[in-house]
Amino acid sequence: MSRKERFSRSAAKQNKKAAAPPSKGTDSLDSETLPPRSKKFPSSIHKVTKWYYNLLFLLFVCLVGGLFWYGLKFSD
Repeated sequence: MSRKERFSRSAAKQNKKAAAPPSKGTDSLDSETLPPRSKKFPSSIHKVTKWYYNLLFLLFVCLVGGLFWYGLKFSD
């Protein structure tokens, strides 16, 4: 069976109509459905955002420290 036949929406409707009703206690739809893409391929945007803000904070601390050092070194 081709990918189009397996995963197309029209084929799923046809298979649903043609399939016999499931017996008691078993649900054939649960075993055939695919997980959401967000579960299968989780996004790493939160990690990137955390690194970005931590880098900005570190640069700010370095800037403040550098300005204090510059002010103390060249002041009378």
